[in-house]
Amino acid sequence: MEILRLDGEWEFKGIKDKRWYKAKVPGCVHLDLMENNIIPDPFIGKNELEVQWVEKEDWLYRKKFEIKKDFLNYSSIYLEFEGIDTFSEIYLNGKKVGETDNMFISWEFNVKDFLVEGENILEVKLLSPIKVLEERADKYPFKLHGGDYSPRVFGRKAQYSFGWDWGPRLATSGIWKSVKLKGWNKARLLDVWVPVRNLGENAQINIELDIELQESIPVGIAFRISHKKPVLEQRLRFTLPEGRIFLKIPLTIKNPKLWFPQGYGEQNLYTLQLVLLDENGEVLDKVEERFGIRKVELFTQEDAKGESFIFKINNIPIFAKGANWIPADSFLPRIKEEDYRVLLTRAKEAGLNMLRVWGGGIYENDIFYDLCDELGIMVWQDFMFACAEYPDDEEFLSEVQKEAEFVIKRLRNHPSIVLWCGNNENHWGYYAKWWGEREKFWGEEIYNRVLPDVCARLDLTRPYWPSSPYGGKDPNSQEIGDRHNWEIWHGWVDFNGYLRDNGRFISEFGMQAPPVAETIKKFITSEKEYYPQSVEMEFHNKAREGTERIIRYIAGHFKITEDMDEYIYLSQVIQGLALKTGIEHWRNNKFHTSGSLIWQWNDCWPVVSWSIIDYYKNLKPSYYFVKRAFRNIKVNIEPRNGKLLVFGVNDTLEKFYGKMEYAISTFRGKRRGKREVEIEIPENSSVVLGEFKLEDIDKYKEFFYVKLYNEKGELMDQNEYFFAPFKHLDLPDAVVVYNVEEIGENSYLLNMESDFLSLWVALKLENAEWEDNFVNIYPKTKYSIKFKAPYSLKELEDKLEIEGYNLKKVRKS
Repeated sequence: MEILRLDGEWEFKGIKDKRWYKAKVPGCVHLDLMENNIIPDPFIGKNELEVQWVEKEDWLYRKKFEIKKDFLNYSSIYLEFEGIDTFSEIYLNGKKVGETDNMFISWEFNVKDFLVEGENILEVKLLSPIKVLEERADKYPFKLHGGDYSPRVFGRKAQYSFGWDWGPRLATSGIWKSVKLKGWNKARLLDVWVPVRNLGENAQINIELDIELQESIPVGIAFRISHKKPVLEQRLRFTLPEGRIFLKIPLTIKNPKLWFPQGYGEQNLYTLQLVLLDENGEVLDKVEERFGIRKVELFTQEDAKGESFIFKINNIPIFAKGANWIPADSFLPRIKEEDYRVLLTRAKEAGLNMLRVWGGGIYENDIFYDLCDELGIMVWQDFMFACAEYPDDEEFLSEVQKEAEFVIKRLRNHPSIVLWCGNNENHWGYYAKWWGEREKFWGEEIYNRVLPDVCARLDLTRPYWPSSPYGGKDPNSQEIGDRHNWEIWHGWVDFNGYLRDNGRFISEFGMQAPPVAETIKKFITSEKEYYPQSVEMEFHNKAREGTERIIRYIAGHFKITEDMDEYIYLSQVIQGLALKTGIEHWRNNKFHTSGSLIWQWNDCWPVVSWSIIDYYKNLKPSYYFVKRAFRNIKVNIEPRNGKLLVFGVNDTLEKFYGKMEYAISTFRGKRRGKREVEIEIPENSSVVLGEFKLEDIDKYKEFFYVKLYNEKGELMDQNEYFFAPFKHLDLPDAVVVYNVEEIGENSYLLNMESDFLSLWVALKLENAEWEDNFVNIYPKTKYSIKFKAPYSLKELEDKLEIEGYNLKKVRKS
């Protein structure tokens, strides 16, 4: 097979215009319009409103390219679009070769009879998504509901592009993935899959091949399976008939190296190199695939309180520590490998072992799943249906089946994917009557018949789950299945309400906060907009009553402020405290609750949202709250039945032995009831380490703390409990004394000590990578943090800034 790539420079214009402009493929209309200075950056100010006309237009893209005579000698030549967004007509040398209407799949057209030697012209007419969708909606016999723009449900296009409560309305069009010509003779490989059939001392696997042959011929199949070094090699010969042929080659791998999520074992990956040969030994096609050997089970069993919902990998129950993933840009072609690498590496560093690819975005690029395989991050993969009713006519169902078949075949070799899920919140929406009284659940046929049938036919190595949330009569029940907790935030309930949620698996929960000040200053157009309730600040919060809710949560815990920097700081601390509260509570309940997935990990534009990392990859303070809350060895404090319970959580597979210190302390450092006790926490468990009935507390001047040390005396974790809202605490002004030690090249240790309790101490240093931040320093106690920075010791001491909630003075020791 020979491949000619047609990416790179193209031309484009409005369908009614005469002038052509430069374009890039992969790309999209908005990016090309920006590059040619025709539209402003939609991410700045209120420019989103200035570019709404783009979605209403048809666009024409053109590529001129040369074809040599030798290429035309291939018996089959196909034009492949890996992704077109979304509705298009394709012409080659003035002749129509096909149409597209789904951005989630690749499109292939036989163009051998359309190509000529020398110059060829490829044209792609991109139709207005709005016109197409509204025509389809008008023709449908029933009005379906899909949020702020209901016609979106009639097209297989990323639903978030029509706007969401964290994203702008930027309904794109474009050739968003690569374009290529593929010439081949005799036979080619269409699909290669390596499923695990049985897992034991020796792994039983298959190599399953989908081969297309132009004629009946003898073929050779040579392959090598490697794990750091070759472990299996074979060369086989078959005489195969013309047409599509499916081959299954059973194999045994001795002493297999298993794939585990991070924290539970190694992320062992095997590489399959396979070559298809003709009778003369000439290479017809070849492929290289990575795969992992592992077993996935979704363990659901009735118990006294409902039904469990536990992921087991290689028979080990896993507490899922994770977040929801949305597309990392409103303009998908702009997302590069480095963007994925930064966002996913940050997830691993924060202790996440699962990401849910949310159903209103896209099936992610290959590099996303490759990195999750390498980093040990499990993927809960939604199909792309979200918060809406969907058509169920035969034509639409047929398109959904084709899409599901394509997606599963593309992704099923990735060991990181542990679940196929039918949709986001559609079952819940129907049950809760979001769209009014309905005699029929529109879309049910998709999730309850089409998708499970395709999964059962193409991939029985991982479970299928109809929706999120799902389980029981009430899809959002606390007793069965997975659950979304939006009483906090959308229901205005204080985040301590998480302590009343004993769901079996929390697949969405979250709290909004603004991004860092540097990000805000990139999207506002003037200094006067740098204010919590400015027009542009509120425009960049798409949630209904978003600013009002943030202020409500600040008011519940802190004194109200009009200062923008203080507003940012307090709301970010609130986000961190809310996520900490939920995560720690659900980990205390392990394995009654078996997972907590934050909404949301990332952003698609600069915005005030629920994200942990903002659009420009800046970490919000909540990142560090989450990182601490997800520690493998953890000590938590929770009020239950008039007592404070101290929980020890151990996510490792070895029993933990150590020491626990606890006391009541004033904010100035006077301790009472201090004790140190030897403790042990069984492997992969949560246990109560102590119960405390606290009396005679001065709730405005005292707090309860606990520290956890390992057998070497190293501090593993610390936690604290306050008896009154922070706005009512009699906190003294704190002074922090610090010094910095150099411990390696561009590696440092920051040592801090505070005279009084100092809350959420923020460390600021440009280009620094902090192991921890926004920490509480107990009175008269040392706290050390490692960090990396590209400075000399003298330079960073001049640049380092230390701030905090009640920190009034900082000095070097």
